[in-house]
Amino acid sequence: MTEPLSTRVFGDRGPRVALLHGWGWDGRLIAPLAEALGRRVRVIQPDLPGYGLNADRDCMDFEDCVDQLMATVPDADVVVGWSLGGLLALRWASLVPLRKLALIGATPCFMQASDWPHGMSAERFDAFADAVDDAPMKARTRFAALSAMGDTDARQVRAAMAGLVEQPPLPSRQVLDQGLHWLHDVDLRAAVHDVSARVLCLHGVEDRVVDVAACNWMSSAAGAHCVKVPGAAHLPWLQGGVKDLCEWVGADD
Repeated sequence: MTEPLSTRVFGDRGPRVALLHGWGWDGRLIAPLAEALGRRVRVIQPDLPGYGLNADRDCMDFEDCVDQLMATVPDADVVVGWSLGGLLALRWASLVPLRKLALIGATPCFMQASDWPHGMSAERFDAFADAVDDAPMKARTRFAALSAMGDTDARQVRAAMAGLVEQPPLPSRQVLDQGLHWLHDVDLRAAVHDVSARVLCLHGVEDRVVDVAACNWMSSAAGAHCVKVPGAAHLPWLQGGVKDLCEWVGADD
């Protein structure tokens, strides 16, 4: 039996919402989002294996990580994931019935392909991968800069991420490398059709990590409700996207 991951809990009533962070930073980065949701619903926020509260845990592969998350919140009504967390959340929703799924700055396929122009170019991705091998903290700083690029308050985004760059416990090079492999290799476009949950995509219009066109694709493929936040980049909850997400997650319909 899979041992549950350690979690943070926000709120004490309403639907049970699993909230997943992304690559490079543990759940402390999305604490403002967790706190806002916790005023309306019960939020269970597990750090991914190798991060934060679960720095001493590991997972064999992408599917094992999903299994550990599902075992931690087996009665989740809603799953919300940001960036890499969105990829994990999408896989979760394709395996078990959920009431709602919310993807923040996420996509079913992070890499560009001949039939998928909405992903990250190989050149940009390789720059991150090489930096992780040489200097993991430099790679995280580079990702913070990319996440802020185009945001009307880029300084706020950089500050939110930079404030945690050296805050222990830090993810190891192996954990960062494993997450990059998932972002590079996992393609869940076909799995979207197995999702029965209602889907929301919250996306910054200026996102340079995940093209906002991926949100449009999810609308066509899964009937997702797309909320595009003007002036926001890869952390749209810092630019007013929180209200839309909280209202959607907490709604009874």
